[in-house]
Amino acid sequence: MKTAYLLATVALGVSVLPACLMAAENAEKLPPAKVAARKAVDKITVDGKLDEKSWQQAERLPIDVIHAQNTRTEAAGTGRMTWDDENFYISFDVLDSDVQGRGDSRDKADIVPPQDVIEVFIDIDNDPEHFFELHVNPLNGFNDVFIVRPRKDSPLFRRVNYGLMFINGWDMASYSTAVQVNGTLNNAGDKDKGWTVEMQLPFASLMLPLGQKQPRIGEAWRVQLVVQNGGAKDRYMEWSPSQETWFHHGIDTWGRVEFGE
Repeated sequence: MKTAYLLATVALGVSVLPACLMAAENAEKLPPAKVAARKAVDKITVDGKLDEKSWQQAERLPIDVIHAQNTRTEAAGTGRMTWDDENFYISFDVLDSDVQGRGDSRDKADIVPPQDVIEVFIDIDNDPEHFFELHVNPLNGFNDVFIVRPRKDSPLFRRVNYGLMFINGWDMASYSTAVQVNGTLNNAGDKDKGWTVEMQLPFASLMLPLGQKQPRIGEAWRVQLVVQNGGAKDRYMEWSPSQETWFHHGIDTWGRVEFGE
């Protein structure tokens, strides 16, 4: 699955590179997105419904940037974030008139068009050298991968393709996700409204520094939220303007998420 994802991304990079260069030349760069993630005020039940007060109070983040083109357009949906003493929570409200999904188990969420999927990239220590990539699809299939991006002066850099090492055998120790589809899944004959995703990511599974059990107040992580609509013209839509052909190479342009009370 992740090999297919890597190859699909390479193909995408070749096809959109001229547009990326033109956008960079003709438009002022959009700044990275920022959000203050409020601490949860009630217990969150991971059911995909997003009806808790904590979600209602969380800022809605428009996922409205066409990937690598530095251009905003109509949003593909919104994202939200909150946290408690043990978990980081991320949710998506995705707008989609034809919800498609294939693969309903661990590491089996299909990301090849016309399938739909959301993607989350997380860099907890604000460096470009290692980060998480997570996928959830409308069947609640879940992919997780840990990625190492060695420095160019590292011997490891000369041993990996595209400057990245995808550790596909890594599995997040614990997590919880849920999906609600507002429409009929895998039925192109009717018109859907979209789908929601709710993710619970325990801090214990996110490799915080030794001895640290949760982010400190005021601490900031780099996070990117992506909606991949397999049937849309602009297949990849993102929260923070990456301006890079690959999401994996634009880490310094991912959104800044500051943990607050």
